[in-house]
Amino acid sequence: MDPLKKLYSYGAIWVLTLICLASFALMLWSARTDSAIQDELAHIPAGYGYVHNLDYRLNPEHPPLVKALAELPVLFLNPVFPTQSDAWQNQLNAQWDMGGAFLYGSGNDADAIIQTSRVMPILLTLLVVVLIYIFARRLMGEWWALVPAFLFALSPTVIAHGHYVTTDVGAAFGILLAIFYFVKYFEKPSRKNLLYAGLAFGVAQLVKFSTPLLVPLFAFLILVLWAKDIASYWNQTADRWKVFFFKLCRYIWKLILIFAI
Repeated sequence: MDPLKKLYSYGAIWVLTLICLASFALMLWSARTDSAIQDELAHIPAGYGYVHNLDYRLNPEHPPLVKALAELPVLFLNPVFPTQSDAWQNQLNAQWDMGGAFLYGSGNDADAIIQTSRVMPILLTLLVVVLIYIFARRLMGEWWALVPAFLFALSPTVIAHGHYVTTDVGAAFGILLAIFYFVKYFEKPSRKNLLYAGLAFGVAQLVKFSTPLLVPLFAFLILVLWAKDIASYWNQTADRWKVFFFKLCRYIWKLILIFAI
């Protein structure tokens, strides 16, 4: 690579790094100064129950990935987890009661647990920034891709929510990751890209209960790709309907493989 082009490329990466550092600093400050929100009172004990007790009884309506990742660093704090409480033993999904007992009723340092739990959500938010840049770079080039990355990383909404132990930013990451590898697979079909597309779709399903909406979205995108083929090759084949039918069948089969993985 030409040295000037190499420097040009590295310059964009350095700017992206500065954007991520600014976003990280703002979220870290918020994480250290904000008290626990209502959802965290449920998600923090639920995630700790997943990774410490391997028990899924709390907050089962949400997939476990974000909550489990958030509580992995808390294991090193070795807090008291009140499994003898009525909220754990007898009540049905008493996640908020368990959160109150875990954070404020068991002699634990609530601030330490809350702030440690927020480390992984912050890092996940930064991964979304990087993924936005990678996706946009394919469409806009290295420097213009910094614009959407910047707008997301320093958005007040993202700064406000990116440091909480909730599933919203995780959903943004999972959906964007799944769409990125879906597009990549249909642009360049290969076994590797198929595997990545399937795994990315699986990750999306593990972060929020609304991500199954990717199924109709991908089905719609399949129809868009098929319509594009019809428009492009309509006058290039005599037996067009048979050809287009088999193209649609191939698209559907590829989609089924992604879901199966």
